Amino acid sequence: MNKFLLGLAAVPLLAGTASAAQPLSDQQMDAVTAGFSAFATADAQALGKIVATLTATVAAVDVVTNSTGAPITATFGETTLTLIKSLSGSQSASSASNTLPTIPIGLSNP
Repeated sequence: MNKFLLGLAAVPLLAGTASAAQPLSDQQMDAVTAGFSAFATADAQALGKIVATLTATVAAVDVVTNSTGAPITATFGETTLTLIKSLSGSQSASSASNTLPTIPIGLSNP
């Protein structure tokens, strides 16, 4: 019963609202730009017949800027477009096999 009362007392603390300290104006929202960059790599090595494998990927999305650092934009009436560049790449190296003999360890049937 004690656990039930403690759980019931905690229920109002579980729900709440989140608000920003200051909401953004329309001009500030229009100036918001986003981008990301990501890099991933994987590597596998073994001593048996497979020697090595490798995979790497890269991706980036950024705002194009001029020499002063300002974004390059084009305005058509009330619509302003910002130039965005996107880059992605991938590389993979296939596995290689060797000719070394394998040594039976007695776990398989002859």
